[in-house]
Amino acid sequence: MGLKRIQYKGQELLSAKYDLVFKALFTADGNQELLASLLSCILTIHIRAQDMIVTNTELPSTHEDGRLSRVDVRVRLSDGKNLNIEIQLEDEHNIAKRSTYYTSKLYVDQATPGMKFGELCPTIAINILDFSFLPYEEYHNRYRLKNTANNDELTDAFEINFIELRKVPKNSKGNLKDLWMRFLLADDAEELEMLENQDPILEKAVNKLLYVSADEKLRYALDMREKAEMDYWSAMGTNYDKGMREGRQEEKYQVVCEMKNEGLPDEMIARITKLPVDTVREIEK
Repeated sequence: MGLKRIQYKGQELLSAKYDLVFKALFTADGNQELLASLLSCILTIHIRAQDMIVTNTELPSTHEDGRLSRVDVRVRLSDGKNLNIEIQLEDEHNIAKRSTYYTSKLYVDQATPGMKFGELCPTIAINILDFSFLPYEEYHNRYRLKNTANNDELTDAFEINFIELRKVPKNSKGNLKDLWMRFLLADDAEELEMLENQDPILEKAVNKLLYVSADEKLRYALDMREKAEMDYWSAMGTNYDKGMREGRQEEKYQVVCEMKNEGLPDEMIARITKLPVDTVREIEK
């Protein structure tokens, strides 16, 4: 995946949908005005910048193999709610289970010795996806724990949101949530200029994106992540080819399974290993 560069006002901008850029954009400098607006639109509740604390402002470190950890933004609201916002560009075919796991963990991690169950606060996951996931036309779908017979809600302890960017209306200008999504998707100067003129908060977002995109450390981190990912999967493919040449069936299966466990889609595994997709799925079984 080559990094998308946008030429705007004589500067090369990075796309806001890259997780590292997203985190820098919405958490840098301790100014949460943009994040408060985005979350208010998504959750349909009024959130002020002073009503929340970003609990993980640091950028992630790299693993020993050179790849970066997953990037998320964790927020605690003044009423105790815990939010986790994550952007995922590639379909790893595990988003539902993974989000359920991390949302549950965020809920459990609140517990301290002697705490009563009634003191645990709701946890909300917001998954922003650059691929189609659910079989619905709406780009934003919210899930809660409800009775399947009468839709009665059992508890507000868990909420998982899926936002599919590819389903966002391309011409909407009246809905601020739609405009925020178009901002994340923006890939040309014309779109950015339109967004700047639609709402003062989006004008601030575009200006901050200009500022963030000029950060050499951030650009370097993005370049190094892309290189590390390419090197990693190239090495995996080399190991597979070696297993093929030497006829070690177990080693071949192990490489494919390791790629799968890392969340790599079957189609990408097939391209790396030069195997048919059906064979990759059979090995997984």
